Amino acid sequence: MLRMLIALFLLALPLEAVAADSIALTSKVYVERSGNGKSAGSHIVLEEPDTVKPGDKLIYIVEYRNQGTDEVSDFIVTNPLPRTVRFDRTVRGDEIVSVDNGRSWGRLDGLRVTLPQGGTRAAQPSDVTHLRWRMPRKLAAGESGKVTFRAIVR
Repeated sequence: MLRMLIALFLLALPLEAVAADSIALTSKVYVERSGNGKSAGSHIVLEEPDTVKPGDKLIYIVEYRNQGTDEVSDFIVTNPLPRTVRFDRTVRGDEIVSVDNGRSWGRLDGLRVTLPQGGTRAAQPSDVTHLRWRMPRKLAAGESGKVTFRAIVR
């Protein structure tokens, strides 16, 4: 369990922003829990994960900020997935993914995985090793944004 928690927090280390030295990246992870509040029914609560178990749903928020003095556009944010989680989905839906540790990229529905015994099969969310977003819009000095994705603890 401790190793799983450590792997989750490793994602909070600086990520990669390509073609934009002035872009700073931070990552936060939350576990999604069902809660019962004072209002009728239950609701979803996002908590900082002190412990996680297989099947727990996680929300990752990757924030990017232009720390430079000039406008930046057309940069790429790349996020590796810890092996302790499997990809679920993103909020935006415009990401490309890698299923081979970042060697090749594409839409999940267009990728194939090579099988150890030979042949291939269609890639599945559990095969995703990295996520990547292209940020084509202009980001003024001091401006920020974020991308969000969901994962499930293996």
